[in-house]
Amino acid sequence: MKKLVTLLAVLGLILGLCSFGPAWAAYPEKPITLVVPFSAGGGSDVMARAIAKVFQDEKLLPQPLVVENRPGGSGAVGYAYVARRAGDPYIIATVSSSFWTTPLTAESPVSYKDFTPISGLGLDPFLLMVNPKSPYKTLEDVIKAAKEKPMGLTMGGTSLSDDRVCTGLLEKAAGIKFNYVPFEGGGEAMTALLGGHVDLCWANPGEALNQLEAGRAVALAVSVEERLAKLPDVPTFSEAGYPQVVHYQLRGIVAPKNVPEEAVKVLEAAFKKLHDSQAWQKDYMERFMVMSRYYNAKDFANAIVERNDAYTVVYKEIGVLK
Repeated sequence: MKKLVTLLAVLGLILGLCSFGPAWAAYPEKPITLVVPFSAGGGSDVMARAIAKVFQDEKLLPQPLVVENRPGGSGAVGYAYVARRAGDPYIIATVSSSFWTTPLTAESPVSYKDFTPISGLGLDPFLLMVNPKSPYKTLEDVIKAAKEKPMGLTMGGTSLSDDRVCTGLLEKAAGIKFNYVPFEGGGEAMTALLGGHVDLCWANPGEALNQLEAGRAVALAVSVEERLAKLPDVPTFSEAGYPQVVHYQLRGIVAPKNVPEEAVKVLEAAFKKLHDSQAWQKDYMERFMVMSRYYNAKDFANAIVERNDAYTVVYKEIGVLK
């Protein structure tokens, strides 16, 4: 009889643990929304859709990532939308330069402090682009024309972002001034370039690749220390005598503030698997010429603060902040 009672007690304990065990054991139980705070076609959108594909193909989570574009306000609209969902582990967002730059210029109601870091994924360089019909065939052509006609050349780029930073760095290094035309996203800036509405624009390789391959756009220089392996004919700004023009975009993933730690761990582990995926490295990192750089949640949190400080310094140097 005692053995029976003991057996029933153990069975009851087991059932109790099963019934009242960790609530996050099944997370995620529904699809997770991956918000892109910009329009379709830009670098963040390209990355998000590449992420969603690998997650689906390799079943990195039991539920899919659903990409949702929420453009507006240079990223402010999308980031504010995600930040308002504090504690919700079923919504995450891509991180690009506007995650830092828009709040620094008081154009966003939220900042990096309103988010939970999940993972850093890579460093993205920038290309200075022209239309193939442009009279400017080299970077020196652009510099010469800009000196002859101050504010005469139009530079398209995302408002208050890395495009603005790169423009400021080049202006300061070469002693010139462009007429900067802001757009909501890199895709829109590229469309303006292709349509002949601006003289130049900045683009990540991921944004520009299809246009470059089709001959609809031409890259004059790249913002890294060495030429890109897939674009060996595109010189660096340093080669042209402007070593100050070196800039990368840190890309990653964040969730709203106060997301349960259990969910953070699940997401962090999934994005580590993404980083380790051969398909991700080949079809996104290599194809779009992004420098592979993985940060776990803790390291990404530190990198976010460091990046914010760096943007503050650069914005002061180019006169955007006082």
